[in-house]
Amino acid sequence: MPSIRIWTLESDNDARAVKCLAEKLTKHFHLDNLSIRWAGKKAFRAINKKNRSSTDGLKAAAINYLKEDDCVIFVIDNDGPMSREQRRLQPDSLLNQIQRVISDNSLKGKVSFAPAIQEIESWLLVDCLGISCFFASKKYGNKCRSRVSQNRALNRLVRSYQKGDTELIVEAEIGGRGPKEYLREFTMEILSELNPKMSNKDINRTRYRDEMSPGIAEFVEIDRDTLGRNKSLRRLGALLKRVS
Repeated sequence: MPSIRIWTLESDNDARAVKCLAEKLTKHFHLDNLSIRWAGKKAFRAINKKNRSSTDGLKAAAINYLKEDDCVIFVIDNDGPMSREQRRLQPDSLLNQIQRVISDNSLKGKVSFAPAIQEIESWLLVDCLGISCFFASKKYGNKCRSRVSQNRALNRLVRSYQKGDTELIVEAEIGGRGPKEYLREFTMEILSELNPKMSNKDINRTRYRDEMSPGIAEFVEIDRDTLGRNKSLRRLGALLKRVS
């Protein structure tokens, strides 16, 4: 059975979320013979402790994974144009390290890059109904999607936040409002609608946080419509199909 290692370098939480989404992509494309493995920030930190350059360490780790896996796919957030340009100017930025590894002729066809444009949150935001179910599941149980859809206020809220192209939720400036901030705002609205008596303090405390991304990914539905909302997520699916 072919095996793919998806290495989400910046966060173990994001790594688990991306693995979940990748497994849903394999089901959507009927890639039943494909195994998905993951690695995250902890694995990247480990290679940086060794006495070698960052790029050499990343390459050596990829080669080591390739002893078990048929392909390694690197994933990082590919933020707005200003942040992206900053990364390009830093020789040892993750973006430049990855570019050097995937440009290595000895690894041609064995390593790939699937940047999440703008952020991993832009992949989650392809299904705002699924995101709302993460917060509403305790109240609505297994029939959450239909119950949220039938609730006029919740359904209106989901539709108002659902973008046709989630890559267009961009930061106007470095540190500005991007997909992560957009998702936090959306979840605050959902929490307020689900719990009208919840205080602002509790809403702020329970809104979206990075560690929620794997749990939210479990509720995100991957189908033709949701995939149509994010080109970079479709690219990840295309890479999975290629290996399969």
